Amino acid sequence: MKIRKNHARKRYRYNVNRKTMNKTRSSTGKIKDPRMKKMWMEDQRVGTNFSEMGLAKDVNKAIAIPSYKKDRLLAARVVNGFLEEELDEDERRVLGLKKPVVEEGPKRGHVVQELEQLASERADPEFRLPKGVVKELSYFLNKHKFNYKAMVTDRKNFGQWTWRQFRLKIRRFMSIPEQFNVYLEQKKLPVGVKPDWEEYESDSEWK
Repeated sequence: MKIRKNHARKRYRYNVNRKTMNKTRSSTGKIKDPRMKKMWMEDQRVGTNFSEMGLAKDVNKAIAIPSYKKDRLLAARVVNGFLEEELDEDERRVLGLKKPVVEEGPKRGHVVQELEQLASERADPEFRLPKGVVKELSYFLNKHKFNYKAMVTDRKNFGQWTWRQFRLKIRRFMSIPEQFNVYLEQKKLPVGVKPDWEEYESDSEWK
């Protein structure tokens, strides 16, 4: 005897717009940034768009974990006493080897340059640090300059900031010329130029 199954009665929902619902389900999403929307090709797939723009869809595939075993096998692979890379086209045809794939640059390589330019621009030109934060950072810069490790152990580090947090906040402070130039004028230093102080506990990324 089969087990009887109870099925819920199907009901047609009259209040649902089928056309809108199907569009929502089949849509891949909208690109809100007008500059990115201009670079994107709607008639192409996501992977094709990324590859033509010189970007990576999957970081794990683009920057794979190096296989030293594979490198050793490629280096040791010898055909009749010659490496495969040294064989010309005729010898490859005789030996039945495939022609090496020549990597070409991306078709829309300018997209990467435009994205780098966008990233280098300030996200919010109107952003300003609070006066209290500016005063606090000015104190640490006056006392320790760019020695972030010494700032951590300072008795006035009430927020218990780490050296990375100090570096981030100070670089944010230096990226706002309207506020940082005032500090430079008070210290009688060249305006618009990073102070020539040694930077400790950090990899300098000032440009």
